[in-house]
Amino acid sequence: MALEELHLKSGSWLAVNCGSMPSDKNCQVLIMAPEDQRDDLLDAAAEHAAAKHGHTNNEELHAGINSMLQAIEV
Repeated sequence: MALEELHLKSGSWLAVNCGSMPSDKNCQVLIMAPEDQRDDLLDAAAEHAAAKHGHTNNEELHAGINSMLQAIEV
């Protein structure tokens, strides 16, 4: 599937990539959102981290995820 087929709005996006973190589960989940939806991205990533990796969904987790966000131009 080509990127165009995903119907992503062009511009600045943020991504969090589980594959960049050490994990015994070898998780490769990538979660992306437009830059103006940072809070939604943090919520989704924290929910994933809690449900699949056993983290506690709290402000500390959100801050840690926020520090790991990568900027992507689409």
